[in-house]
Amino acid sequence: MQNRSGPDGSGRFGALPPSPFVRLRALLDDVTPAQAPVSLAVGEPRHAPPPEVLQALSAARDSYAKYPPIDGTAQWRSAVAGWLSRRFDLATDVLDEATQILPVNGTREGLFMAAQIAPQKPDGVVLMPNPFYQVYAAAALCAGAQPVYLPTTAATGHLPDLDALAPELLARAQAFYFCSPANPQGAVADARYLARLLELARAHNFLLVVDECYAEIYDQTPPPSALQLMQASGDNDLPLMVFHSLSKRSNLPGLRSGFCAGGRSVMAAMAALRAIAGPQSPLAVQHAAALAWSDDAHVHENRQKYREKFTAAETIFAGAYDFYRPAGGFFLWLNVGDGEAAARHLWASQGVRVLPGAYLARHDARGDNPAHSYIRIALVDEQETMMAALKRLKDGLESYNLGTKGAA
Repeated sequence: MQNRSGPDGSGRFGALPPSPFVRLRALLDDVTPAQAPVSLAVGEPRHAPPPEVLQALSAARDSYAKYPPIDGTAQWRSAVAGWLSRRFDLATDVLDEATQILPVNGTREGLFMAAQIAPQKPDGVVLMPNPFYQVYAAAALCAGAQPVYLPTTAATGHLPDLDALAPELLARAQAFYFCSPANPQGAVADARYLARLLELARAHNFLLVVDECYAEIYDQTPPPSALQLMQASGDNDLPLMVFHSLSKRSNLPGLRSGFCAGGRSVMAAMAALRAIAGPQSPLAVQHAAALAWSDDAHVHENRQKYREKFTAAETIFAGAYDFYRPAGGFFLWLNVGDGEAAARHLWASQGVRVLPGAYLARHDARGDNPAHSYIRIALVDEQETMMAALKRLKDGLESYNLGTKGAA
């Protein structure tokens, strides 16, 4: 009989984590909000994309009549390499644009494929932070490995505690997914932390996959890239793959355009897999993406808008809900006691849609969810809309707290 693996609990994908947004709809869809709805639940940037990029898409519409090169056009590869050089001071002799950079149709596609080229081991595991991006777990399961969720709490600085990893677990690791700046907490790994991660990858023969999609949205200090470790080591064949995207950097989530880059052998394996199993990025998309990667002015403006919104949020929430100003990304991570109950109350009373933190995390061996107390708020709208939404959020949380105190 055919094994129909699926989310019904049978087969390999029985351990697949549910979509947080499917869970959110189940939580809220039977509630009629008292005010006009505003969503702060989805990390979908709503700042205007660069107009010249949209114009380039339209101008290149005839290119849809042609198959695009799966490894990217020369224009696209040059633009990405140029951005890496400007942003991270990477030299071309360390990262060969012809062989060590590949386009992906949104980083989710590439992140999923990364686990499939990782070393295979008996009783293999794939390590990832908890909370986590769900595609990491799906990639692990498809590769025949067990996802292992590493707590990333305030006590660990919202990054996995590398010193707490047992050698026996590391020996079984096929890959380690890591996100910096972290989604949802906004923590940034410094160069020393990244170097320690890579040291573990080399010592225990696993693939280090670093999701850096929020690297252009930061408060003060530009987050480093794990790619800089190749330049520092003088070795361009490290077990390392890094991902970047235009979704957050350039407010182009619908373009589905990103890239992966990394060690020579890793990228050769990724290129071989994508040549058969991966979809090409359309020529028009590559042309538009090349323009976006070549321009930094819109990114400075975009970053400043997020800073202004964090300043507004700090004025409203400082001293409450364990508020802190994240080093990177565009999320607030607020401790409200019970994220699911608070999310339902906010939707009912204020029409404000937020994501319970527990929906982004898995329970540990004791049955505890490290994100149970939190809600994630995406500061993605323009300033005027965000100010009104944040005030409604504050009012809703205050009434929620009064209600819980009264119930107690």
